[in-house]
Amino acid sequence: MVFVSSDYVCCVAFDPQKPNILASCSEDKTIKIWDIESGSCLSTLAGHNAPVTQVEFIDADTVVSSSHDGTTRAWDVATGTQKAEFEGDKFSFTKSSGGDEQTVGAYVVTKKDNLVLVHQTHALTHNEPTAENNHAVAFFRAPGVVQTLECAGDRIAVGCQNGEVLHLQAPWLLETA
Repeated sequence: MVFVSSDYVCCVAFDPQKPNILASCSEDKTIKIWDIESGSCLSTLAGHNAPVTQVEFIDADTVVSSSHDGTTRAWDVATGTQKAEFEGDKFSFTKSSGGDEQTVGAYVVTKKDNLVLVHQTHALTHNEPTAENNHAVAFFRAPGVVQTLECAGDRIAVGCQNGEVLHLQAPWLLETA
């Protein structure tokens, strides 16, 4: 499923307690809360004065965002209102949110241009590229250049530079050999 933000998506994050909820933040200075099942935007959280660079759910009711405006803010997900504001444009998130590489079971999910690539972890343990470890076992083509990705179980969220947010589901990621 593809969702559309109005600008370059900087970070995506799943709600760990509600698997159908996804947050994205972008250069348009907002955070969007998406319902994966219905495909709708539940709310747009506005208040930052510069691009929002990080987002993460800290519990079922709260999402935290950091921005180039020099602030980190906590938001009430249900109402879309700001709960608190802190100085600083970086936040020590509880996990590695988004980025270039995520590990899921026996797989590593990476990005390159407009592709989301899935590699088996044993194929990436060698330091030198070889024909065996240089090939992905699966790939997904995104609608734009992939900026960030986030994995949670069999779900993959992708944020693109063109403002699109993609939700992928790959149940086989959880299968064990």
